[in-house]
Amino acid sequence: MIGVGLWAAIASCAVLLELLARRTGRWSTLGELGRRLASHRLLALCLLVFWAFAGWHLFSRYTIHPV
Repeated sequence: MIGVGLWAAIASCAVLLELLARRTGRWSTLGELGRRLASHRLLALCLLVFWAFAGWHLFSRYTIHPV
């Protein structure tokens, strides 16, 4: 249950940062940040690994049920 709360907190922070970035224009939006990270090969690989790690853990937590 703590894990779900942690994911919810991370998602809430991401939404808050995105809204602040769009409202003030002082920071990059998440799309711009992703584009910058993907422009470098090593950072794109790190982004892919993080995305796979997060996706796999969410997939396994919410779709695979023990018998």
